[in-house]
Amino acid sequence: MRMVLGYILAVVVVLIVGAGAHAFFNQGDLAALGGDFTIGQRVEWIIHDIIGMAPLYGAIMGVALLVAFLAAGLVSRFATSLRTIVFVVAGGVAVAVALTAMAQVFEIMPIASAREMDGFIGQAIAGALAGLAYVLVKRPA
Repeated sequence: MRMVLGYILAVVVVLIVGAGAHAFFNQGDLAALGGDFTIGQRVEWIIHDIIGMAPLYGAIMGVALLVAFLAAGLVSRFATSLRTIVFVVAGGVAVAVALTAMAQVFEIMPIASAREMDGFIGQAIAGALAGLAYVLVKRPA
């Protein structure tokens, strides 16, 4: 049961942090061009991106995390003292690989904010935090 709850939480974390990072970097780009946004507008934008990105982004990243966590589970059996690090790295790499694979297939980065390195790293951090959430919930009491 912990495994399922951890996985669901990981997908929610990658969605919220990934969509939030996407909105944050897009807002920064527009602010650099002279855009001025209130805190309320910024929050609405983030919520809009989370809801809008949930179906497709959530599904793609959910599959990527599932594969990564299965592999991390095997690796962590041989490196039990590094278990948390293994899952954090697996989550970050899963997102990076999913984005890179989609960019190769579609010949464009599907997440606009990830076209720049800081946005790409923001997405990978979302995956790493998802890995951390997973391992913290899955860890036996």
